[in-house]
Amino acid sequence: MTASEQAYLSMTIVLARRNPASVVCDLASAEAAIYELASVLEDSRTYLNGKRADAARRQAKTVARRLRRISSRLYTGPCERVRGHSQLGRYVSVHDRDVLNDGGLRLLAREVAYVSRALRKLSPWSGASMAVRDSSGENTASRMGEIGQSLGIVFRMITLDLTAADLSGVGHERLYVVRAIWSSSTVWPSGIADRIRASSREVGPGVFLV
Repeated sequence: MTASEQAYLSMTIVLARRNPASVVCDLASAEAAIYELASVLEDSRTYLNGKRADAARRQAKTVARRLRRISSRLYTGPCERVRGHSQLGRYVSVHDRDVLNDGGLRLLAREVAYVSRALRKLSPWSGASMAVRDSSGENTASRMGEIGQSLGIVFRMITLDLTAADLSGVGHERLYVVRAIWSSSTVWPSGIADRIRASSREVGPGVFLV
């Protein structure tokens, strides 16, 4: 096993309680929303205009709610096997549902909610705003942008277990940002199976990472 594959095995693997196709779409949408928020946080104009600051705060609250909603549909944790692959001991098993959690999404949602509260304090309409940011907003934008990018990186540590999922009804444009493990039992949307195979690597007997 290569060093990159060993690093992969330390990542968070999550399993949908039900309807993994829907979770795929939700995770892709959430990731796009996080990076959109990061882009807003990197913009110095966000901290010089009250309406922009308030819009960013509302956006962060929406992202936090979305992450909490997705978290309620996921499991994660160590297990002895996943669908017969005994050597993949860190993968999620459907038999561990009662003891698993959401892979840290709820914690991530808490951090995004913290960003929302911070934006309220940084608003130009706040009496303390000039005490906590530079007059141009550039230094604040740099710091907040780094936070936003960090949130995105944490989100990308989540890998969805699709080793027995039927994704035939999912639009292929919704799948390109989803990190997942899959197997020969995975049913991909028409027209993208070859592309998935080409961009995947085998991380265990009959199990692949894309």
